[in-house]
Amino acid sequence: MEAGRNLLSAVDQAIQTICMDPMVGLPAPRLYPALTQPGRLWLRTGRYWIAYTKTPSLIVAVFHDMADITGRM
Repeated sequence: MEAGRNLLSAVDQAIQTICMDPMVGLPAPRLYPALTQPGRLWLRTGRYWIAYTKTPSLIVAVFHDMADITGRM
């Protein structure tokens, strides 16, 4: 239950941040520069990395910060 609430809270926070400034994200998570893709940005919210497109602003992936992100993309 708590994990689900934390995930939803992180996504809600990300939505608010992205709506205020869609360019706020990074090109890739700090430790994974190989994940850079044109038109995609990454935002760290809580313990999650959230990938989203710039235009339109759309969340396309959410990963826990301890996940093997490159192995799942």
